[in-house]
Amino acid sequence: MGRLPKDYLEADGVGLIYDETEGLNYYLDFGHLDALFANPDHVRDCTYITLLREYLNDDAVSPLPLRRLVQRHPDGADPVFRVLLRKPGFSWQRDGEELLRSRKKGFTDKELAPSYSVVGERLTELLRTQQ
Repeated sequence: MGRLPKDYLEADGVGLIYDETEGLNYYLDFGHLDALFANPDHVRDCTYITLLREYLNDDAVSPLPLRRLVQRHPDGADPVFRVLLRKPGFSWQRDGEELLRSRKKGFTDKELAPSYSVVGERLTELLRTQQ
């Protein structure tokens, strides 16, 4: 198995999300975002909003963690994104996918392949014998 980058190893927390399409993915400080969506009152703390903005604007982060946060805490999505985007009329149900299409073009314009593939010992042995 590959090693995680140093910043992941030194982080206060790392979220793991497994998705059938994208595979296993690691997200720095995902617990803070989960807390934000669970309790939208955290929008008053710019640390949470800054982290969400980084996730939304980072070309290397797929829409997956944002969708999962909304799935886990659907009542938190509208108030959080209204503050983040400074759009009081924002509705995740109506506007969320368009937001992701506009901010995550690299992910929505192509078919996704898993980010990581887990190869067991037996498969590794078989692959070695084929070389």
